Amino acid sequence: MIMRRITQRSVILITIVLSLILAVMPMSLAVAVWRPEWPLLVMIYWIIALPYRVNIGYAAVVGLAVDILLGSTLGFHAAAYAIVAYPAANYYQRIRNFSLSQQALLVAVLVFIARAIVYLFEHYLNNAPLMFYYFWPALSSAIFWPWVFLVLRKIRRRFQVR
Repeated sequence: MIMRRITQRSVILITIVLSLILAVMPMSLAVAVWRPEWPLLVMIYWIIALPYRVNIGYAAVVGLAVDILLGSTLGFHAAAYAIVAYPAANYYQRIRNFSLSQQALLVAVLVFIARAIVYLFEHYLNNAPLMFYYFWPALSSAIFWPWVFLVLRKIRRRFQVR
């Protein structure tokens, strides 16, 4: 029983670590502006799939890890991820019943909100200018959502994470 819990937690942690690696993986500048918000996508999936195990606190910790990895001001991504995780955790039963395309639209909105929150923090505290490509990851995250969802669901079922 204890070994099974360790395995289930490790599967969740491994997927989160892989998403953090994808978030900082080097890319060309032309492609980097389209980089999906991998950690947020993974957090949204786990919050929808296992809301009693992965919650807003997990999202804040992952956001803090993103802050550290990206070198941004500490707490910006943590606050944004926690704020975006709240509706996902609150309405997880409804979101589960959405089709993949409806979920992708919802993910686009959630990623857009997270990016807007981080931008507002950066703008008011560090006077960051708004670039026209800043919100493109919301679109790319929506495009990649069906594959992220299906791959993580397959992993969850394969390792019987409950």
